Amino acid sequence: MSSVCTALGLDIYALRDVFSYRSLVHAIAGAAGSITALTVFFPLDTARTRLVVDDLREAKPTPVILHEIFKEEGIDGLYRGLFPVITSLCCSNFVYFYTYNGLKNVCVPHRDKEDALQDLLMGFVAGIVNVLLTTPLWVINSRLKIQGANLRTKQYKEQKFPKYRGIL
Repeated sequence: MSSVCTALGLDIYALRDVFSYRSLVHAIAGAAGSITALTVFFPLDTARTRLVVDDLREAKPTPVILHEIFKEEGIDGLYRGLFPVITSLCCSNFVYFYTYNGLKNVCVPHRDKEDALQDLLMGFVAGIVNVLLTTPLWVINSRLKIQGANLRTKQYKEQKFPKYRGIL
């Protein structure tokens, strides 16, 4: 491994800092936290998605929209598409936190005081890496989320869309 890194002009110690246990722990913690939060608040995202996609649905207070979806489709309607969203969010936050902490370990391994500008820059780069790697998951995710929903939109009812069986 050492000769490969040297040939590529990479510092083996910098790579160890990127692929560190600490970065892995931060990435897993970020992914786990996002799963918990999303599971609790997923029905709110369902209501938002329905308002955006279903142009014949009237804008009403969120609890009313949630109640309508529950009446029409049951609890499954509120949590339709949860697994693909959790998969995407878990991957997304894992990539973000791993990249952010890896950059932090490599760029400023032993700093005595916090530097907001460096943290902001590393967060910016981690966000770019995250978006580039996980955007396809979010596109698939949106399609799975509205598949099978009881939408009131004429265009949706008249068109035949492919049936997706999962995120893959």
